Amino acid sequence: MLRQYFASPFMGGTNPLRVGTIAIGNTYYLQDDGWWRDRYRGKPVFRNPWIVEAFLNGVCAASRKNPTTGRWDDVYLTGRSDRAVIRSLRTGQRRIVAVRTLHLADEQGHHKTWPAYPDQPAPHLIERYLAGNGKVSRAPTRKAA
Repeated sequence: MLRQYFASPFMGGTNPLRVGTIAIGNTYYLQDDGWWRDRYRGKPVFRNPWIVEAFLNGVCAASRKNPTTGRWDDVYLTGRSDRAVIRSLRTGQRRIVAVRTLHLADEQGHHKTWPAYPDQPAPHLIERYLAGNGKVSRAPTRKAA
Protein backbone atom coordinates (compact mmCIF):
# COMPACT_ATOMS: atom_id res chain seq x y z
CA MET A 1 0.00 0.00 0.00
CA LEU A 2 1.60 3.21 -1.13
CA ARG A 3 -0.72 5.57 0.72
CA GLN A 4 -0.01 4.04 4.10
CA TYR A 5 2.27 6.08 6.38
CA PHE A 6 3.15 8.51 3.53
CA ALA A 7 5.41 5.91 1.90
CA SER A 8 7.57 6.95 -1.03
CA PRO A 9 6.45 5.78 -4.48
CA PHE A 10 10.08 4.92 -5.26
CA MET A 11 12.05 1.81 -4.40
CA GLY A 12 14.26 2.10 -1.36
CA GLY A 13 18.01 1.72 -0.95
CA THR A 14 20.57 3.46 -3.13
CA ASN A 15 18.27 4.76 -5.85
CA PRO A 16 19.75 7.86 -7.54
CA LEU A 17 17.54 7.42 -10.64
CA ARG A 18 14.37 7.29 -8.52
CA VAL A 19 13.14 4.01 -10.00
CA GLY A 20 9.48 3.64 -9.17
CA THR A 21 7.44 0.71 -7.94
CA ILE A 22 5.88 0.08 -11.36
CA ALA A 23 8.29 -1.42 -13.84
CA ILE A 24 8.06 -1.34 -17.61
CA GLY A 25 6.71 -4.69 -18.71
CA ASN A 26 4.25 -5.18 -15.84
CA THR A 27 0.91 -6.60 -16.94
CA TYR A 28 -2.34 -5.21 -15.52
CA TYR A 29 -6.01 -5.99 -16.01
CA LEU A 30 -7.57 -2.51 -16.12
CA GLN A 31 -11.29 -2.29 -15.39
CA ASP A 32 -13.74 0.04 -17.08
CA ASP A 33 -15.04 3.14 -15.32
CA GLY A 34 -18.31 1.48 -14.35
CA TRP A 35 -16.51 -1.09 -12.22
CA TRP A 36 -14.78 1.60 -10.15
CA ARG A 37 -18.00 3.59 -9.70
CA ASP A 38 -20.18 0.58 -8.85
CA ARG A 39 -21.27 0.47 -5.22
CA TYR A 40 -20.76 -3.26 -4.71
CA ARG A 41 -18.18 -3.73 -7.48
CA GLY A 42 -18.87 -7.39 -8.24
CA LYS A 43 -16.13 -9.52 -9.75
CA PRO A 44 -13.40 -7.85 -11.81
CA VAL A 45 -12.88 -8.83 -15.44
CA PHE A 46 -9.53 -10.47 -16.17
CA ARG A 47 -9.89 -10.78 -19.95
CA ASN A 48 -8.06 -7.72 -21.21
CA PRO A 49 -4.39 -7.63 -20.21
CA TRP A 50 -2.47 -4.37 -20.65
CA ILE A 51 1.33 -4.09 -20.56
CA VAL A 52 3.24 -0.97 -19.48
CA GLU A 53 5.43 0.23 -22.36
CA ALA A 54 6.83 3.59 -21.26
CA PHE A 55 6.46 6.54 -18.93
CA LEU A 56 5.94 10.05 -20.27
CA ASN A 57 7.80 13.11 -19.06
CA GLY A 58 5.85 15.28 -16.67
CA VAL A 59 4.84 18.89 -17.25
CA CYS A 60 5.32 21.29 -14.39
CA ALA A 61 2.96 24.14 -15.25
CA ALA A 62 4.09 27.76 -14.75
CA SER A 63 7.30 26.75 -13.03
CA ARG A 64 9.84 29.11 -14.59
CA LYS A 65 9.59 32.79 -15.42
CA ASN A 66 10.90 33.80 -18.82
CA PRO A 67 13.12 36.87 -18.32
CA THR A 68 12.58 38.22 -21.84
CA THR A 69 8.79 38.00 -22.00
CA GLY A 70 8.03 38.22 -18.29
CA ARG A 71 5.59 35.28 -18.53
CA TRP A 72 5.59 31.99 -16.70
CA ASP A 73 6.57 28.99 -18.86
CA ASP A 74 5.81 25.31 -18.54
CA VAL A 75 8.78 23.00 -18.07
CA TYR A 76 9.09 19.32 -19.02
CA LEU A 77 10.71 17.25 -16.28
CA THR A 78 12.17 13.79 -16.90
CA GLY A 79 12.03 12.59 -13.31
CA ARG A 80 8.31 13.29 -13.00
CA SER A 81 6.42 10.50 -14.68
CA ASP A 82 2.75 10.71 -13.78
CA ARG A 83 1.46 9.27 -17.06
CA ALA A 84 2.24 5.93 -18.67
CA VAL A 85 1.80 4.44 -22.14
CA ILE A 86 0.15 1.03 -22.01
CA ARG A 87 -0.62 -1.43 -24.83
CA SER A 88 -3.39 -4.00 -24.97
CA LEU A 89 -2.05 -7.51 -25.39
CA ARG A 90 -5.36 -8.52 -26.90
CA THR A 91 -5.92 -5.86 -29.58
CA GLY A 92 -2.62 -3.96 -29.74
CA GLN A 93 -4.35 -0.64 -28.96
CA ARG A 94 -2.23 1.94 -27.12
CA ARG A 95 -3.55 4.20 -24.40
CA ILE A 96 -2.13 6.84 -22.04
CA VAL A 97 -3.21 6.43 -18.43
CA ALA A 98 -2.32 8.06 -15.15
CA VAL A 99 0.15 6.16 -12.99
CA ARG A 100 -2.28 6.40 -10.07
CA THR A 101 -4.61 4.11 -12.06
CA LEU A 102 -1.84 1.51 -12.21
CA HIS A 103 -1.21 1.94 -8.48
CA LEU A 104 -4.93 1.36 -7.83
CA ALA A 105 -4.89 -1.78 -9.99
CA ASP A 106 -1.81 -2.95 -8.10
CA GLU A 107 -3.51 -2.41 -4.73
CA GLN A 108 -6.69 -4.21 -5.86
CA GLY A 109 -4.70 -7.21 -7.14
CA HIS A 110 -5.50 -6.68 -10.82
CA HIS A 111 -2.00 -7.49 -12.02
CA LYS A 112 -0.45 -10.61 -13.44
CA THR A 113 1.73 -12.36 -10.92
CA TRP A 114 4.73 -14.14 -12.33
CA PRO A 115 5.70 -17.56 -11.02
CA ALA A 116 8.51 -17.62 -8.50
CA TYR A 117 11.43 -19.48 -10.01
CA PRO A 118 14.30 -20.73 -7.85
CA ASP A 119 17.53 -18.79 -8.00
CA GLN A 120 19.54 -21.90 -8.87
CA PRO A 121 18.55 -25.24 -10.36
CA ALA A 122 18.23 -28.27 -8.13
CA PRO A 123 21.61 -29.77 -7.07
CA HIS A 124 20.83 -33.22 -8.47
CA LEU A 125 20.28 -31.67 -11.92
CA ILE A 126 23.66 -29.89 -11.74
CA GLU A 127 25.42 -33.13 -10.80
CA ARG A 128 23.73 -35.01 -13.63
CA TYR A 129 24.74 -32.26 -16.07
CA LEU A 130 28.38 -32.23 -14.92
CA ALA A 131 28.60 -36.04 -14.96
CA GLY A 132 27.72 -36.06 -18.65
CA ASN A 133 30.53 -33.55 -19.54
CA GLY A 134 28.08 -30.87 -20.50
CA LYS A 135 25.51 -33.21 -22.03
CA VAL A 136 22.33 -34.08 -20.25
CA SER A 137 22.49 -37.76 -19.38
CA ARG A 138 19.31 -39.72 -19.78
CA ALA A 139 18.21 -42.94 -18.19
CA PRO A 140 18.74 -45.96 -20.49
CA THR A 141 15.66 -46.85 -22.47
CA ARG A 142 14.35 -50.37 -22.92
CA LYS A 143 14.30 -51.94 -26.28
CA ALA A 144 10.97 -53.14 -27.53
CA ALA A 145 10.65 -56.94 -27.45
